[in-house]
Amino acid sequence: MRYRSLYIHSIKNKFSKFLDLIYPPLCFNCKQKLTEKSILCEKCKNKLNFLDENICFICKKKSTYNGICEDCKRKFPFDGFVSIFKFNPVMQSMIHNFKYKEYQKIGKYLSSFLAKRLEQSKFIYTIDFVVPVPLHKVKRRERGFNQALIISRNLSKILQIDLLKDFVKRKKFTATQTNLSRAERKQNVAGAFCVKNKENVHGQNFLLVDDVFTTGSTISSITQELKNNGADKVFCATLARA
Repeated sequence: MRYRSLYIHSIKNKFSKFLDLIYPPLCFNCKQKLTEKSILCEKCKNKLNFLDENICFICKKKSTYNGICEDCKRKFPFDGFVSIFKFNPVMQSMIHNFKYKEYQKIGKYLSSFLAKRLEQSKFIYTIDFVVPVPLHKVKRRERGFNQALIISRNLSKILQIDLLKDFVKRKKFTATQTNLSRAERKQNVAGAFCVKNKENVHGQNFLLVDDVFTTGSTISSITQELKNNGADKVFCATLARA
């Protein structure tokens, strides 16, 4: 059985190399041929703008405590926030293709950078569970997958923290947040979420994960729901800060 498994693995590797010869992997952004296993060439990698890790990831003022300054802590219910990329044109294109064109490998690629930053955070070793921001079943059916779950799975694997896949449910179908104002976004997600298995919330620390932070309305609504049900701390992480 072991030799059969090794043989099958060898065949798969050879077939993969054969496909690379016929259809060489190209940079997602500029379409140049890649010389290593990646989705971006070195030139395009350098176009990814990283957020300064010593700022408040929300207002961008200087902060050294869990990625959120004292002023923003009074405005948002979560206890800390980590993001990794500025939402520049390259990042915007990658996120769009990840969410709407099912390029799931983009999510895995970008979330590996987020995991490295989270490993440096002060709170990560207090986290009990990773929780993805949920999609309503209608949107999930249309899109085919939940992008926050793809990110969360990779973070869970790298950081060795348990993943709660369906712990938070989106009970209300909401309009897309894209063209809404801050006030409209907040109203749009009010009462949209509920927690399943509430007995597992009390006293636990959660890492809530999404793709992009814009106004914080969605993660604030979920954070408040978790805390209303007894969560001790809720920290949030996104790939990008719009």
